[in-house]
Amino acid sequence: MTLDHLRQDLRHAIRSLRRTPAFTAIVILTLALGIGANTAIFSIVNGVILRPLGYPQPEQLMYLTTQFPAFGFDQFWVSPPEYLEYREINTSFAAVGAFTTGEVNLTAGDRPARVRSASVNDDLLRALGVQAARGRLFGPGETDVSGSVPGQPPPTPPAIAILSHELWRSAFGGQSIVGQLVEVNGVRREVIGVMPPGMDVMDNRTEIWLPLGLNPANRLNRGSHYLYLIGRLKDGVAESEARAELTTLIQNWGERVGATMHVFSPPAADEAARLANPGAGHVLQMKPVQEEIVGGASRAIWVLQAAVLFVLLIACANLANLLLARAETRHREFAVRTALGAGRGRLLGQFMTEGALLSIAGGALGLVLARVGVQAIIRAYPTSLPRTAEVALDPAVLLFTLGVSVLTGLVFGLAPLMHTRVAGLAAALKEGGSRGATGGARHHIRRGLVMLEVALAVMLVIGAGLLLRTVANLSSVDAGFDRSRLVTFSMTLAQANYPQASERAQMYQRLLTNLRALPGVQSATAMSGLPPNRPLNANDTDIDNYTAPPEGPYENVDYYQNVMSDYFETMGIPIVQGRGFQATDAASSGLVAVVNETLVDTFWKGLNPIGQRLKPCCGDQIPWFTVVGVAKDVKQGGVDQRTGHEFYFLVDQVANVPPPMAQAPSTMNVVLRTTLPPSALSQTIEGVVREADPAVPVVRLRDMDGVFDESIRRPRLLAQLLGAFAGLALLLAAIGTYGVLSYMVAERRREIGIRMALGADQASVLAQVMKQGLGLTTVGIIAGLAGAFGLNRLIASLLFGVQPTDPTTIVAVITTITLVASVACWLPAWRASRVDPNVVLRDD
Repeated sequence: MTLDHLRQDLRHAIRSLRRTPAFTAIVILTLALGIGANTAIFSIVNGVILRPLGYPQPEQLMYLTTQFPAFGFDQFWVSPPEYLEYREINTSFAAVGAFTTGEVNLTAGDRPARVRSASVNDDLLRALGVQAARGRLFGPGETDVSGSVPGQPPPTPPAIAILSHELWRSAFGGQSIVGQLVEVNGVRREVIGVMPPGMDVMDNRTEIWLPLGLNPANRLNRGSHYLYLIGRLKDGVAESEARAELTTLIQNWGERVGATMHVFSPPAADEAARLANPGAGHVLQMKPVQEEIVGGASRAIWVLQAAVLFVLLIACANLANLLLARAETRHREFAVRTALGAGRGRLLGQFMTEGALLSIAGGALGLVLARVGVQAIIRAYPTSLPRTAEVALDPAVLLFTLGVSVLTGLVFGLAPLMHTRVAGLAAALKEGGSRGATGGARHHIRRGLVMLEVALAVMLVIGAGLLLRTVANLSSVDAGFDRSRLVTFSMTLAQANYPQASERAQMYQRLLTNLRALPGVQSATAMSGLPPNRPLNANDTDIDNYTAPPEGPYENVDYYQNVMSDYFETMGIPIVQGRGFQATDAASSGLVAVVNETLVDTFWKGLNPIGQRLKPCCGDQIPWFTVVGVAKDVKQGGVDQRTGHEFYFLVDQVANVPPPMAQAPSTMNVVLRTTLPPSALSQTIEGVVREADPAVPVVRLRDMDGVFDESIRRPRLLAQLLGAFAGLALLLAAIGTYGVLSYMVAERRREIGIRMALGADQASVLAQVMKQGLGLTTVGIIAGLAGAFGLNRLIASLLFGVQPTDPTTIVAVITTITLVASVACWLPAWRASRVDPNVVLRDD
């Protein structure tokens, strides 16, 4: 095609599209919806899955964890001795670093703030390949401590810190900060550097980096697991080689490191070997860091990408039908142009030019919609997906949009080409632009496109229905407590300001007393772990009157829960046996505990749990706790997870016990049972906390329903997005069905008029047209069900309480689509039944 021809085609296409503004607007809007949805989801696919992590040679980074098959943990933390030993004896990694994550109080200006922290050693920064944007990073050995006294708190690491670029800008305005002092958890620390923009570790959204404080000489406490590890492979070392070396090291780990207790052991060869060695299978394992970060989100994101692709295909089928209908009005134009010497290539060029103009305009509008959509998703669900900070409409996304736009233009732009095969030039010219019979082949294509739309819509709607059922099932799970009228917030007392457990307990009690006195507050309490989604403890615990069999379960408790008075009453957790904590327990010399039903069923099945004893491991100096009550099971590790064992401590009591048992956590979750919403309590609560301690910020003030929703945020996001796409697909399929039937009625207007003149009544005409439309729908539904049964297996891992072939969902979807199709079919059928045979025959 020459430039002159291209200019001519462009001018002709613009004039043609301007003459039909309604048609042009519908096509561009349909394309914008389809392309915009694909662009929005692909930007998430690209930012979360495809884009490499922002480190040098990120493919060399490996995430290392342990396994505990005996306790049912496929992924667990690493203990300091295990880390130090592996750092010394491996030859595959250039650096292996350790870190923990959490939150700290940061005082910047006159208001305290709660920021996310990562405590790291210098090996981790070396493994990540991080360079400071300002100042410097931790130097060799600067994050370690040396020397310790048994029974006393470990030495503190140097009082230094590194800020994230984002925290530096938001809290300090980007001003000079290196060398300045900031207060972190009551300790003044020198800021020695600022990280580059976007720098993070394991998608923790880290705002401040602190020294980890390991003692390389201390190889005790091998069972204390709390570290995360990241290693960087040496240049030229493949992941498979590192795995092979690790397998070899585990074979005789104890001999290599000179340890006999709690050492890595290869998996047992058979059941007999496992029973003989319960510790078998406690190994160190690795996987790429990016794979660990993306995790289970990958499947959900790809499901969304497939869904929006279906929407785009339905849109293309709709547009192809629309262009076929438009081409019916232009077949005389095609014939005239052919008579004047235009070949099929020139006609094809004209169609492609029109299609390209429409698709580019639709793609441009789609980009705007995608940008708005992505921002809305991230604002509404900021923590539902990993790496959301890296989701953007970058060059890769723009290239994807351009490719989708061009391909879409080609797909629906070819639709009018079949109308260049006019059955005889003279016949076409004689028709003078009348609709006339257009051939059975084109009718079959139009019907086939409608059936394709319905089939794709069925697959999407069934998938959305299953996910909506999943969210409904998760939302209705009995979490073990009454979450209505509960408001909660988190607070942390600086260890430097409250060094003694008794001081922290007294502060919490004073605060609760003041909160209970507020108007509208019925009761108040506090606990260390907030259900229904809190971190696992997995603590070894001595349990009286229980001897673990070789096959387990072993003496390990999933959750330790430190609670203040009125905990069970405020949370609405029933005591199913015995009693809860009482005010007199705080001053009692005998330590008491409450456990949950699962703990009793696991360790004391068939025994009366009241009066049984257990104690935190390990050491003779730690006292026993006597069970005084059994509480109903509470979901702690997620509403879709099994209920774990739970051991309740009364903070008022254990805070008065001498070390090492003395404990009153620095961070507690306060819960109020109140008739008021969080918004009405916000200023009052902040005032009460500020009066008690101005350095303590109120964090995550919300109602318990919000906490519950947060625990199922990813299934809810997936269900809502897929539901929106399914609704759009259903609408497009209905429009397509309506359009085809309307066109068929218009084509058969003369035939219908003759039939009615010969005695056919309106009801029979209405029924015949409805039958044709619902016949197309039925074929589409059958094809869609076949496709859904095949594809829904891919989302089986995303479902909860419902099967991919759930009959209730399938029946509901079939009913819904049939009703929608009936509405789409009824209007053309009604119009057909109202044809006046006298007018039709007179027009002919």
